[in-house]
Order: sequence, then structure tokens, then C-alpha cells
Amino acid sequence: MKILRLLTVLVIAALTFAACDDTTEGIGGSITNKIDNINISNSAFNVTTKSIVADSVLSRNNTGLIGKMKDPETGNYVKGDYMTQLSVLPTFSVDTLDYIKQANNGSIEADSCYLLVSYNASYGDTIAPMKVTAYEMTKPMAEDQEYYSNYDAFEKGWVNENNQHWSSNYNLSNTSDVKNFKIYLNKEYKKDGKTYKNYGSYIMQTYAEHPEYFKTNFKFLHNVCPGFYIKNVGGTGNMAKIWNTELIFYWTRKKTINTDSTAVSIGYNRFDGTEEVLQLNKIENDTENLKKLASKDQEKCTYLKSPAGIFTEVTLPIEDIMKGHEKDTLNTATISFPRLNNENEDNPYNFATPSTILMVQKDSLQSFFEKSKLADSRTSYTASYSSTGIYKNAYTFQNIANLVSAMYKNKGKGENWNKVVLVPVNVITTTQGYTTVISKINHDMSLASTRLIVGTDDPDKDYTTDEKTGKKVASGPIRIKVIYSKFKEE
Repeated sequence: MKILRLLTVLVIAALTFAACDDTTEGIGGSITNKIDNINISNSAFNVTTKSIVADSVLSRNNTGLIGKMKDPETGNYVKGDYMTQLSVLPTFSVDTLDYIKQANNGSIEADSCYLLVSYNASYGDTIAPMKVTAYEMTKPMAEDQEYYSNYDAFEKGWVNENNQHWSSNYNLSNTSDVKNFKIYLNKEYKKDGKTYKNYGSYIMQTYAEHPEYFKTNFKFLHNVCPGFYIKNVGGTGNMAKIWNTELIFYWTRKKTINTDSTAVSIGYNRFDGTEEVLQLNKIENDTENLKKLASKDQEKCTYLKSPAGIFTEVTLPIEDIMKGHEKDTLNTATISFPRLNNENEDNPYNFATPSTILMVQKDSLQSFFEKSKLADSRTSYTASYSSTGIYKNAYTFQNIANLVSAMYKNKGKGENWNKVVLVPVNVITTTQGYTTVISKINHDMSLASTRLIVGTDDPDKDYTTDEKTGKKVASGPIRIKVIYSKFKEE
């Protein structure tokens, strides 16, 4: 009988998980009269929400942001800089040095050297003029510690304003499939009392003297190139999402074939920023403005803003959900967070709506990312934005019953025992056979922003209106809908 009861509950859970409407009349009548006299009931409870300023997020990713933009909806300024290290393959070599010497009167020289900054997305006005400066790092940033998006590379001594640096003007009006801009490193470079024609010549001559420095990333970072800090120093209006930064240097070689013939050709070498070395975003938000947004709009909406902007805190009515149902089975708990449209939805410079958000317990927010956890559908969940369907223009978590049960077991253990946070995230997937699985969850570092209808426990507040038109723009309040089951007492 115990096994039969367990299987019955599992069947109910499967059926109720698929039920998306507000009533359960069709469920109870179809199965409870036939299987073991089970009572099914449902209820709904208001949840409360508020905006919280993120301050900073873990800067662990393989992309960078460079530029500065103003959010057209909120007026908040966002600025992005980034640090990148460069990776070296153990098979690295420069073509026959003797032939390069022949082309340069016995010296090993690079003809040209530059950082190629490649981006796969841009935001804002692509023709806005921008200026960037690349500083050579004073020392490499260590891989055995965590860095948050508000790290100060200058304050910590990883880079100095007096370090050798190179500037470049650019815009993002690149119409080709390959989107990039260059920072030339061609002016004289000085190190350890020696002057080089350019940064590429320094690399090549160092290789000629110490090829062992180019065998591992650690040796390369600590003996040759500790990396570059790429800083926005001028211009407002656009940002670029960087996917790769390369150091490229060109050289000429000359080979004497015979007394009447000489072969001249050009070659190049490159180093890339890869997953094997660090790339770290530095994000600057207008913190005071974010605080004002989070507080002044508290009765109208909450925010989801990235990068490192505003999260939404949710207080779940755990005690109300479980009151009188302590011995029942909590089959499903569904909650949806409707989005409010932008006041000017057609503005082409609006930040995108976050595509995916994470729900995680508030006290576990920091450790979730530091420990590289994945959503386990027990204490953490992900939901994607949906513009269509039953829960359109919303983020919907179909079943967080496991979370509710876990929170109830920890009732009163800490002031945040019944709170979760909604965070914009970037979900990375991999394919294993015919199955696609989540392999990594990072903070969303793209420019994204949206408003959510505010959750309130006020029973009289059942909708939100647009202040300008007076029209209803979203239904409410935010409610968590639950379904219980229990066996009738004989």
C-alpha cells in the first residue's frame, strides 16, 4: 500500500505540473475516486518584491565591455573597461630570426604591432566617436582569487597611469561581418633601460634572448607580457561586447638566394586572450542614480538591470503556504513575474530585456557564482523571458515546490530565510549526444534592463496603471499558486 501511495503522489505531481490554469477541478475528479481517496486542493498567495542595488558582481567571463552609454529609459550611465591577459602556445616560435635580421640591418625588429579588439555585439549609436587607452599591466593579476566588477586595477597597483600606454580613436560603424578596431603599439617602448622600436620588437627580441619565457602562460605573463588594461577615456554613446583581444605583430624577412637574387616576404605572429588566462570586466554604474531608482519607484515596479545594476528581491509567504498543510504533499508552486513595457518601447537605443534570470536564495547569491554552481531545481532555478503564451511578457517559474519545502525546514534560521533574489544571467550550454545541458551560469554582463510589476501584500492593489494614459498595463498582484495533496483519513 505504501508503494501504491507513493506512485499515486508521483502521478499527481506529474499531472499538476502540466496544469497551468488557476483551478484544479478536472484533476481531483479524474483520479481521486479511483486511487486511494486523495484530497487535492489549491490556493494562491501574494508575494512581495523590492529592488536592491547590486553594487558589483563576480567578474568571471570570457568577454569584455568597452565604452560608455546612457540608458534612455532610466538616465543611468554605464561605463565598461576590461583587463585582458594573453595566452601563448608551447609551440610558439618566430620565423627564422637570421632572415629577419637580414631585412633589418642585423637587428630583430617588428614593422608594426597592434591590439586587435574584436566584438560581436554593439549597443547605442555606432557612429559616436570614442577614445580608448591600452595600458600595459604592471604585474599580472593572479588567477587564484576572485575579482568583482568594481575592482580597481589602479588602486591595487596592477596598473599605473604612468605605465606605458597607447591610445586610439574609433567608432563601431563597422559594416563587415568581422567587427573590430585596432590600438596601435608602434611608438617607442622602453623597458629595463632598453629602448625598442615598438612593442612588437620588444616581444621578438625577448624571444630571441629567452625562448623559455614563451613555453607556458605563467612564464609569459610574469616575464614578458602581464596583460593590458583597456580603458574608455573619451566619448559617450555606445559600447562594444568584446569576444577576443589579440596582440599581432608583423615583420619582414629577407633571404639571399644568390648574388643576383633576394627573396623578401612578410610574416606575423599573434597572441590571443583565451579561457586559459584572465579577462575581467570593470563596470561603473551611476550608483546614486541606481539607489534613487530602486527607492522612488518601489511602489510602481522593481528592476532587473545588468551589468551589475539592480536585482529584484522576492519575499515568499512560506508560513502562509504551509499553514494547515504541514503534513500534506506540496505538489506544485508556480510563480510568474510580469514585465512592464518601456515607456518608449520603440526607442532603438533601449537596452534589451534580460533573456534569462536566476532565482536563488538571498544568502546563497554570492556563493552560487563563486562556486560555479548550476541551477538544481531544488534551491535555485532559471526562467527565460517569454513574449507569448499563457504567461506572456513575463518570467515564469513553473514549479518551485522544492524550494518552498526547503525554506520551511529552515524557518527562522537567519533574517533572509524566506527571501530569494532574481538575477539576470548568461546561461552557457553544451551538447552531450542528443541532449543539450547547462554547463555554466554567469552574471549577465550585457546591457539589459526591464521593469517588473511590483509584488505587494496589499489586497486592494490588483493592477498597475500607466500614469500618463491611466490604462491598465499589467495584471497583479504577483501570486504564488500552489497545489497540495493528501490522503483522506479512514
